[in-house]
Parts: sequence; structure tokens; C-alpha cells
Amino acid sequence: MTNLRAIFTALHPTPLTMEEAQAIVAIAQLVVDIDGREGPDEIAKFFEIGKLLFESAGQPDAEIPTFATDEGDEERMFDLATQLKSAATRELAYVVARVLAAVDLDVAPEEETFLERTRGVLSISNARAGELATILRSS
Repeated sequence: MTNLRAIFTALHPTPLTMEEAQAIVAIAQLVVDIDGREGPDEIAKFFEIGKLLFESAGQPDAEIPTFATDEGDEERMFDLATQLKSAATRELAYVVARVLAAVDLDVAPEEETFLERTRGVLSISNARAGELATILRSS
């Protein structure tokens, strides 16, 4: 997973809108927070990914936000997913979630459950999720 820029560009060759980038970063934060263990590698990868996403949206110097909300994770995920209109953008969000869940090389059960729910909410088939996982593993 060393060349995330290339993977992200292959999945989503056109620029993101700032709204799409923010929604994907918010989903990324949900993944980081879901198991209650935010290690330094996971936090560093979150900010690296956020920077790549904001660069794609034409805002390379934008500060990567963190999102606090009273909304439950499931409701928040659904709200964020509905902001991602294209299949390519939803797939990029799913790949970001997978990358962050696997950063510490120990995908917690909460993360695995969250990834499966994320896949469903983003309307990504099991077969396509497998293809995306293969792309990540081969990078």
C-alpha cells in the first residue's frame, strides 16, 4: 500500500469535489475511531490520506479536519454515503476505509463489521469489494 496516490487516481481519475473529499475523510475518521484504538501509524495514515483527497479536490493546503458529532456511527455513515454520488467515489471511500482498518495489521472485529456495513451502505457488491481488496494487496 505504498503508492496510495496511484491507487486513488486509478480508482477515481477525475478530481474530487471538496464535498466528496470531506465526506470520504469523515468516513475515514469513523474507521479510525471504531475500535477505540487510534495508534500513531493509523493517525499518520489518516492525515496522509486526507491530504491526498484534498489535493484531488484542488485544495492541497487545506487543513485535514476531524469531525465531532452527536450522530451515531450508522446514521453518520448513511448520511456520508448519500453524499457520494458516483460509483468511483463510493469505491474510493471503501478503499480508504480498508486501508485505514489494516494500517496496524490487526483488523479488529469492530473494524471488520464496520467495513462490511460500509460496503453495503456504499452499494459495493461482495465481488467488487474482493476486486478492490486485491488491488490493495497487489500494490
